Amino acid sequence: MIRALPQPQPLSLPEYALKARQTNRFESTPDEFDNLRFGYFGEAGGLLASVKKAVRDQLTEPRSALAAEELGDALWYLVGTATFLEISPNELGEHCIRRLRKRFGENDRPVSEPVSFRQIDGILDTHKEGWDLDRVRQLGILANAAGSLASTSLTQFRAMSPPALREHFGTLFAEWVLTCGCFDLRVESIARDNLDKISSRWPGDDRIYTDYFDPDGKFPAHEQLPRQFEIEFVERDGYVVQLLNGVFIGDRLTDNSNEADDYRFHDVFHLAYIAYLGWSPVVRGLLKRKRKSDGKIDQNEDGARAMIIEEGIATWIFNHAKYFEFYDGVEAGKLDYGLLKQIQNMVAGYEVDQCRLWQWELAILKGFEVFRLLRLHRGGIVSVDMESHELSFRPFSTLAVQ
Repeated sequence: MIRALPQPQPLSLPEYALKARQTNRFESTPDEFDNLRFGYFGEAGGLLASVKKAVRDQLTEPRSALAAEELGDALWYLVGTATFLEISPNELGEHCIRRLRKRFGENDRPVSEPVSFRQIDGILDTHKEGWDLDRVRQLGILANAAGSLASTSLTQFRAMSPPALREHFGTLFAEWVLTCGCFDLRVESIARDNLDKISSRWPGDDRIYTDYFDPDGKFPAHEQLPRQFEIEFVERDGYVVQLLNGVFIGDRLTDNSNEADDYRFHDVFHLAYIAYLGWSPVVRGLLKRKRKSDGKIDQNEDGARAMIIEEGIATWIFNHAKYFEFYDGVEAGKLDYGLLKQIQNMVAGYEVDQCRLWQWELAILKGFEVFRLLRLHRGGIVSVDMESHELSFRPFSTLAVQ
């Protein structure tokens, strides 16, 4: 007999709202309300655009998969807007359920609290076989509702009576729910995936780094990346060489470009990946630290394809960064989400896809911070500390003074 896996506890709206609010970077800013309502409108528009592109480009990926992330982001903005207007999560859920019951001809009755996404999924499941919802029409309704939210000022919302305000947002939420149903998506799954996404991108104070990919006990010491080490970057006649403990490693590096851009220092990015991700097939190869005791890992995780992917990521980000002053002045939490998401897609299926987006962001921003210092001083010493997750720089001149 196959045992059924235990279901997780239902995700309640209060729990979702609490966790979503912890990642609200607009909170207490002058434009918080506008950013939230316009954000909802933008995500609704993004949903329509993704559906259009799926038809135009004849994408094989199911449209429900394309819609899920847009709908999850839209939920975040909608709940955030309701919270800003002092509508509690339970009030939002209660009025949504009442609107859905009315839509499906059910009798109204008290809604148990805390309201959960699973309760809402239950209503959709009950009527799934017999409903007459049309996806195209529902998308139009959602877009119209999002436009109404975007065009209503804070003063107008403040002028509404509390019951009318709660009813209005309950209807907005219900239209979002019905749109999920049109794509055969469960609202609880969308909400959970959205929480996972935002915690991966904006972890708050709950930053827990991924465990080492070469831990003691599983791999011998000579197959582990060194937990602390230093690399000297020495520039000579237009190229850069690197030394570890006074020994040259790797090849001489030039910019490999018709336009000088100091790409010769780019190996610092691989060192940043080690410090913040615990990962670099390229450096494993240079230091001869491949995990050969496990043939599968040696071939797949430490092999040529993984190295090519890492080099591709470093080059692609470098080309992007050139247009933004090599990310000078970019703070943690501000790096383009689309760039981070693309990296996540590029490493899918490899061990490093366990790392969170905020880890990638730190690796990128810190890597470019040290890169800018290497450019300024035309070389220097880069220290890597995997245990404290730090990448630091000091110029050669510092040694001369001591």
